[in-house]
Amino acid sequence: MSTLNASTGYTPFHLHLGRTPRMLPPLTPDGIQAAREDFPTDIANALEAIVSLKTDIADAHDALLASRVAQANAANAHRSNEPSFKIGDFVYLSTAHRRREYLNGNNKRVAK
Repeated sequence: MSTLNASTGYTPFHLHLGRTPRMLPPLTPDGIQAAREDFPTDIANALEAIVSLKTDIADAHDALLASRVAQANAANAHRSNEPSFKIGDFVYLSTAHRRREYLNGNNKRVAK
């Protein structure tokens, strides 16, 4: 719940509620009062919390996109070049799964 995601840089709890969870709830009256003061009670503080949450979500989205691009680049670095085929070349065509695809389709077709 409070584990930092490597791709976003945020915890799921923070992206959902806009704050990090407390490890232990406040046990003293002073701690309870301090915890109540942390929550927005007027409209200006509530709007500020909403804007902050939207900004954090946008940052996480940007971080996910950057992570996706980096992972794609890393995966593509290990790929080999695609073979080039010319007209008249012999190639192997695997039809291992074609029968299953044919049988799982609808019944409105005719065998050729």
